[in-house]
Amino acid sequence: MDKVRILFMPPIDVGNTNAQSLNAREIVLRFDPDQLESTFWYETEPDPRLRNRPGVYLRQLPAARRTVRILREHLAGYDLIAYMDCSPASYIFLHLPRRLRRRTTTVFHAEAPSAQLDGSSRMARWLYQTGAMPKCDVHTAITDFIARDLEQMHVRTRYILPVGVDLRLFSPRPARTNKIPTVLFVGTLIERKGPQHILRAATLFPEVRFRLVGAGRDVYESVLRRSIDELGLRNVSLEGSKTQLEIVEIMRESDILLVPSRLEGIPKVTLEAAATGLPCIVFKDYQTPSVLHGVTGFQVDSFDEMVKSLGQLIADASLRQRMGLEARKHAQKFDWNVVAKTWADAYLEIAAGRRRPKDA
Repeated sequence: MDKVRILFMPPIDVGNTNAQSLNAREIVLRFDPDQLESTFWYETEPDPRLRNRPGVYLRQLPAARRTVRILREHLAGYDLIAYMDCSPASYIFLHLPRRLRRRTTTVFHAEAPSAQLDGSSRMARWLYQTGAMPKCDVHTAITDFIARDLEQMHVRTRYILPVGVDLRLFSPRPARTNKIPTVLFVGTLIERKGPQHILRAATLFPEVRFRLVGAGRDVYESVLRRSIDELGLRNVSLEGSKTQLEIVEIMRESDILLVPSRLEGIPKVTLEAAATGLPCIVFKDYQTPSVLHGVTGFQVDSFDEMVKSLGQLIADASLRQRMGLEARKHAQKFDWNVVAKTWADAYLEIAAGRRRPKDA
């Protein structure tokens, strides 16, 4: 079979920390260029790892008339368009007659519950509900839970495609020797991610250090700083955005990862923490496979249960060590080298099974 040509929609600028952009880059870096040919967008400066890489082509997004440029690329005869988004160009393409789209297969990757759109603009929700989600040819989900979420909207998921972690980069220290346990939060400082629960926990464990790492959004960081001052929390630090290498070191210096968000798919931070030997506490609402309850951490129903599990880990260094070792073992199942092959096999199968569609 000829090479499968794929257009990926997320821009891959070097400073882009969007999860889909990061995932697409890690996947394509591990593709066989003799089988899969990938094209990416960028705005100003692409990830240097993808420059001059065999089987990878880069297209710069113009400052003006982007919708026209993107739509023209959509019509360039790709076998697959992956990570189909909710842009106006994608909406137009998905509503064109089949004969104009030719044999291009569109792939929608669901990585979070649809409820995450509740805080989005009316336009974004409309584009999602009438375009990207229902109109794509093939749907994938990051977990079985997300697949069931799609089924509630009468959408069938053909593949479960998880995300991964770089085990060489995210690796544990030989031993953790903190006299005072350190609890870590990594994520965007917005209400949906639950950093306010970190502050509540900090009031209950004043002898424990709590570190919040991540950029603030919509002045929510100011809200948290005000709460820290009002509560007199001297054991909490807001540390802002960090590079990936800095996050690796912070995870190695910490003892427990606390993820108080209730709307996720597979939080990448749980895989990264597991790879560095950190036990994790998450809510079980989204049933992430990255945390094995009672083995690599805890999946809890309520904040009270989260506090109880956190107290267990704080009080028992041997439990933290045992769960951390199991977490590292579990993370090996999500090694990007393993995960990328799953994605590559799915793309090859989709391309091999496509049929010339009838005109719409």
